[in-house]
Amino acid sequence: MRFIKRLATHPQSLDFPLPIHAPPDWRRIESAEFSQGSLWRTSIALPEVPEAHIIVPSLSCLEEAYQYQWIVGREAISGSGSGSAKDLSALAPIAPAGSTSLPMFVVAHDAQGTLRGKIDCWHTESPLTESRAHVLLWLPNSSGPPRHDLLAITVRPIDLADNQLPHAGDSISLPVPRAISQMQAEPGIAKRICSPTATAMAVAGSEALEQWPGAVKACLDPNTNAYGKWPLAIHWASQNARIGSVEALPDWQAALTVLNNGSPVVCSIRFDKGDLPGAPMQQTGGHLVVLYGLEFEGEHGYALVMDPAAASAAEVARRYPLKAFSDAWLSHRGGTYLFSTPPASGSRPGEAG
Repeated sequence: MRFIKRLATHPQSLDFPLPIHAPPDWRRIESAEFSQGSLWRTSIALPEVPEAHIIVPSLSCLEEAYQYQWIVGREAISGSGSGSAKDLSALAPIAPAGSTSLPMFVVAHDAQGTLRGKIDCWHTESPLTESRAHVLLWLPNSSGPPRHDLLAITVRPIDLADNQLPHAGDSISLPVPRAISQMQAEPGIAKRICSPTATAMAVAGSEALEQWPGAVKACLDPNTNAYGKWPLAIHWASQNARIGSVEALPDWQAALTVLNNGSPVVCSIRFDKGDLPGAPMQQTGGHLVVLYGLEFEGEHGYALVMDPAAASAAEVARRYPLKAFSDAWLSHRGGTYLFSTPPASGSRPGEAG
């Protein structure tokens, strides 16, 4: 099955090019356990999800230093905001680099045999029924709910055998993003920072190289000591005035829409040895690249990609055979970072340029 639900309080202010289905019902949680800011909750009802599906939750807002946690359960979150006895799984909280997570957040856990957390998403191990995805949001510097927010839940099979490819009428080429090679970083982390490197190229424009170190710092996950956790990249982008979502895409449609609205997309790919001709790596179990266009020569299509695994910035821009790239990206999980239309210079979403 395939499912997508996006919520936003003021969708007209986001310049997000994909459909927004409803506003979130943010409800305040009162507690004596924190002395500043405000805590909010909302939820999204999930359909019946078969086994062997991926569920990807996403939250992005423009509030400074926000923290949040996603929980899947079979009943409403308790009035105190803590988890209930029927929680199935909680993902680890998302917080800014160097900060301490709100103590009210629960410890990440799974429901064995039903739902398994995979760092930044869930995989179903048996059919999931009558469930809701809840998010708890702490705004340390605000007493009101977020005004510029985007929540998303996507569901699709973990593996998909066939994907319909774009055709020549879908040709598009955005300006080539500023090239950054992750391999130019300090050797101890160079092979681990594809996610912040790709995200900086996708959203920071001409300032990508200057903002890259901040992206790397923000994407270090204290729970896993890894840099590839999807929601941390989205969180960093939001703190740099770009609303976005991480979604498990089943096809090319959403990515083409975002490209045609002027924003590159970040694609999570994996491929076996020799399956992506022209790639700087022979194979990978997980890697993030920037897709900024498509071009065609007769019947042959090509994905225009900035691949941060290249040995130097001069080699980052790549052109991959469309079928091979599509298989590497969409056949397994389809993880993608999607961003709002680039704002006018010096402005934030919701403000005039």
